[in-house]
Amino acid sequence: MQALLRRPPSLAVHLVLGAVLLAGLGLRTWNIRFDGGLNSHPDERSTTCFYAPTIGWPATADEFLDPKRSPLNPLWDRHNDRRRSFTYGHFPLYLGILTGELLSGLAGPAESLPLPERSIELMKRANTACEGVAFAGRLTMALLDTLTIFLLFLLGRRLYGAFGGLLAATLYAFTAQAIQLSHFFAMDPASTTFVVLAVYGGVLMVQERSWRGVLLSGIGSGLAISSKFSALPVLAVPFIAMLVLEWRRGNQSRSIEDRRGAGGSVHLLLVSYAVACAVFFVSSPYAVLDWVSFIQATLVEQGRMVRGVADFPFTRQYRTTAPYLYFIEQQVVWGLGWPLGLAALAGSAWALGKAVLNRARAGELIVWAWVVPYFGLTGAFLAKFNRYMSPVLPFVLLFAAGLIVWLLRSGVRPKLRLAMRVAGVVLALLAVGGGLFWSLAFTNGVYGSEHTWVTASRWVYANAAPGSVILWESWDDPLPKSLPGEPGMDMGSHGLLHIDWSPYEEDTAEKYEILREKLQTADYVIYSSKRIYESVDELPARYPMTNRYYDLMFGEQLGFARAAHFSTPPRLLGLTFADHEADESWSLYDHPQVSIFEKQRRLSGSEIDSLLEGSWEGAKHWDRGREPALGPLLNAVGLGSAPESQDRGLINIVLALALGQEVAEGRGQAPAHRAEGSQPSLLLATPLNELPLVDNYRWNAAASSSPWLAVGWWWLVFSVLGWTAWPLAFALFRGLRDRGFLLTKTLGWLLSGWVLWIFASSGLAQNSVRNAWLVAAMVVLVSAAVLVFTWRDVL
Repeated sequence: MQALLRRPPSLAVHLVLGAVLLAGLGLRTWNIRFDGGLNSHPDERSTTCFYAPTIGWPATADEFLDPKRSPLNPLWDRHNDRRRSFTYGHFPLYLGILTGELLSGLAGPAESLPLPERSIELMKRANTACEGVAFAGRLTMALLDTLTIFLLFLLGRRLYGAFGGLLAATLYAFTAQAIQLSHFFAMDPASTTFVVLAVYGGVLMVQERSWRGVLLSGIGSGLAISSKFSALPVLAVPFIAMLVLEWRRGNQSRSIEDRRGAGGSVHLLLVSYAVACAVFFVSSPYAVLDWVSFIQATLVEQGRMVRGVADFPFTRQYRTTAPYLYFIEQQVVWGLGWPLGLAALAGSAWALGKAVLNRARAGELIVWAWVVPYFGLTGAFLAKFNRYMSPVLPFVLLFAAGLIVWLLRSGVRPKLRLAMRVAGVVLALLAVGGGLFWSLAFTNGVYGSEHTWVTASRWVYANAAPGSVILWESWDDPLPKSLPGEPGMDMGSHGLLHIDWSPYEEDTAEKYEILREKLQTADYVIYSSKRIYESVDELPARYPMTNRYYDLMFGEQLGFARAAHFSTPPRLLGLTFADHEADESWSLYDHPQVSIFEKQRRLSGSEIDSLLEGSWEGAKHWDRGREPALGPLLNAVGLGSAPESQDRGLINIVLALALGQEVAEGRGQAPAHRAEGSQPSLLLATPLNELPLVDNYRWNAAASSSPWLAVGWWWLVFSVLGWTAWPLAFALFRGLRDRGFLLTKTLGWLLSGWVLWIFASSGLAQNSVRNAWLVAAMVVLVSAAVLVFTWRDVL
């Protein structure tokens, strides 16, 4: 058994891997048009119906280089000459559109093949807006996630042998969360694929010290960030790989000359970063050419959404959730299922324990180099959509496979060895069996059934009398839908009328009057999902009237009775798993719970008043619920959700410096804690941003709103510039006893300022925040180049 675990037959490995890949691909493409072309995912709908149709190839090189003219730029609306908030990855967008064009072009030759007519028709329309691009994009995501299975096998084989690689690939192939995300043209599966590629390259770097690992790590990092900017922490992977190589060389080398030869590790890091930058630019050119729009969309607007500073209705469901723990709970219970989820938790705890006890393999440290910064950042967000954990799942399952292999290979005392091997077998059976069962139950229940919006629409068309008025809710989807390809299945053919109301508005007397009027007018009330009535329930102080309304409606006290309810939860072998308590994003897009209420009796205004009048009194408008226990810490870091913290904290200050005053308006306000008329600071009689001579777009208001912040920030910048100039000082003043160390801070500061002054005074560039950053980057690059050639002497 031990021999099979260490070196299973090559043919058997290939056969099992092939079967796992086919099974994974089959699950990810099963009923890929599950929604009948309705584009049920709002992010997918935005991508395929709004952005994708505007993308085209520039006619000339000049047009390509002009972000305001190029049809390839998703960040700019050429027709209306304004910026667009495209917050998704550019590379998957291009790849999905390209796949659609390819499928459409192959439709003609495919007609001679024995393919279903429906498949040929889908191929022909794969480059059309909405449904066509959605189909092509979903297929692209499914293929990329299948590639993730293969890459995870390669990574697992590197860390835990061929058996460990097969086990990790199998666990991920049968992950319900990954299967679900592959059924949407969202960017998370693409980012996950390339993160795994980058980590695999990092492992090759520490195991082989090879250029292959350097290139794979750089390519993977560039494509991962191009797929989703939140993958930026993946840049820690090659950096940690370099540190591991340096640490290993330092421990193994006995002489100073040997240690001086370690400079090659820095070469590897710099090449990896250079490749990542090049790949990012090639795959997302307008993130660079139109970088202001890119930063505004991805960091400013998206950042305010995920942090909760911007009070979007679709993030209010998370106001009372716990950072980090909510993500873990949702993945263990729903994304992975209990057996596989617990195995992933156990494996992660095992791998973390090894790292803490300094027993981790070098490759495991590379994995943690991605997981720790990404989960540390993302887990703190207020917005906790399940898909945010997609880039973490392959690695926690890898650790589960590693734990199982460790238990099976344990070489401890015979009595304990048997118990550990039994535990390994049991854990393997639970993980693989549990993952397989849950993924099949999910696929069968959700994608083996008609989408609930389609079923509910059919019910309405069959049962609603002509002229019926249907009340639906803003921020959710109206039902019934027009069913593509089915004549007569639309509102107009049945003489139906939609009216809506906005439950997310603050509870007021005016809102109540609107609701009362709508209830008296409507013949049907349709909730197309649980999105609104479950999210307002998390904020009872803010929505007392709205919650009262839902209680009365579901209690059938408003003259309406529930006429139909549609849900398609996971089910298998006669077992049904109610998932109505799962995170909204688990069910909202592919199997939402639809409730239809039909009017039985029209209540008078006085009757409705007796039930709801005055219930809005005492409502705490704009209440955001209680702050989590980690709130003060998150606010200090810059990840808090409090409105007053949106421009404070370390991350926001760095962001303000990167954007410049003209983008980050309002970051220079005086500290809120200083009351009007109170004694000003002894250091600064007047806040810097209030001085007329410095109140302009070049002034760094973000770092000057407080005297202590100003002193601390500029000391930090002064020190960092000094350290970056150390290789230059060493090369220039090597004749001095300290090799110029005392001059480094002065050199870094003066050199950066002098270059910027030369550019500005000669008219080559403006004296702006952006150009100051560019000059500082130039100094860093020159210093890094000098370091490459002088590493041995510096060391």
